[in-house]
This record gives sequence, structure tokens and C-alpha cells, in this order.
Amino acid sequence: MPLTNVQARDVEAVVHPYTPLNRLREIGPLVLERGRGVFVYDTQGREYIEGMAGLWCAGLGFGDEELAEAGAEQLRKLPYYHLFGAKGMEPAIELAEKLKELAPIDVARVFFCSSGSEANDTQVKLAWYYNNALGRPNKKKIISRVKAYHGVTVMTASLTDCPTTTSISTCRSTACCTPTARTTIASPSRARPRRSSPPASPPTFAPSSSARGRRRSPPSSPSR
Repeated sequence: MPLTNVQARDVEAVVHPYTPLNRLREIGPLVLERGRGVFVYDTQGREYIEGMAGLWCAGLGFGDEELAEAGAEQLRKLPYYHLFGAKGMEPAIELAEKLKELAPIDVARVFFCSSGSEANDTQVKLAWYYNNALGRPNKKKIISRVKAYHGVTVMTASLTDCPTTTSISTCRSTACCTPTARTTIASPSRARPRRSSPPASPPTFAPSSSARGRRRSPPSSPSR
């Protein structure tokens, strides 16, 4: 089926993450136009249940009038400002106080980030800073779990055991995680080695629980 005008414009102008770009001209993007509650609608008027809340960013649903009014009010007053250099604003303070109330553990302060990837990246930097302050500058390794997903920044992708994230240029799988995923240990000085191309028949083993804390070296001569 030929692409619609808006799909063709998308293909020529937008790069989509987690998308087989070599096939996008054939299959076309799903172009969404509006949302209401748990539903979103494409440009053809078809209705979809958005079970992931727009990658977890629309927890209140779509088209919430109270949220839209609050956003419009703040946009007119102060649409944006940063927190760098000891700058603050009332909405950020109120939100931080509310998050401290809702947190299941005692929280001293709230650090705002723009995404989950950035939040996890920040946690790594805070852990490194903490150990530097305690005189342990070599304590830098971060151990992630098998099939873990932590984000798409350089650091969080290195902690992610997901072929579509860690080897997006060579991965042939459409599934995010496979049974052969392996433990990742990230370090600022050493990245996990990558094969130039994936083997046609990947090994069918998974690490035992006793091996999760050790770095695995890739096989020297992978089967083709």
C-alpha cells in the first residue's frame, strides 16, 4: 500500500528510534493525531488503546482538561526555566515536596531529569562522585542484570543487555531481549567488546547466578 502524504513527509524528515529504518519506506510510520483517556487515534481515525501511556509519560491519560488548564496557566506565567546555578521556581519546589511525600523511602532531596535514561545516567555519576568523595576513585564498575534495560544514553545502553539497544547496527532480532542475553559490567575506561557482525547461530547458554558478577569475554572464533 502506498504511503499517505503525511507518512511520506515523516519518512523524509524524521529519524525514529527503535525502528527498522531500512523498511520504513515500505511499511510507513503510524502517524497519531489526537488522544482521549487511554485511547489514541491515527490520521485515518482508527482507535488504539495506548497501554504504555506514551512510554510512561502520560500517566493521567490523554486530553485531561485539568492538566491542560494547569499547563496553559503556567505557560502564560513562566513557560520554562532551569535549575542550574541555584535557580528555582515555585512549581519545581511544590513538585519536589510532593514527590518526597509520595516516596516509599525517606528522601532528602529531589533531582529532576528529562528522561529515565538521564535519571539512570545521573545515578551512575552520583555513585562515582560519592566514591570519589570517600577516597575510592577506582570504584567505578556498575553491574547490571541479565536482560536488564536501563536506557539509551552511552552509559545506560552499556548497562542494557538488549541487542536492539547495545548492537542496533547489527541486530537482526525484533525482540528486545533474548534468552542468550549476558551480564553487562560497565566501566568508564572499558566498554564491553562487540562483534563486528552477529553469528548466524548464537550460543544457546545463559550465565548461571554465580557468574553474574564476572565479565564474559566473547568467543574468539564465533560460529558462522
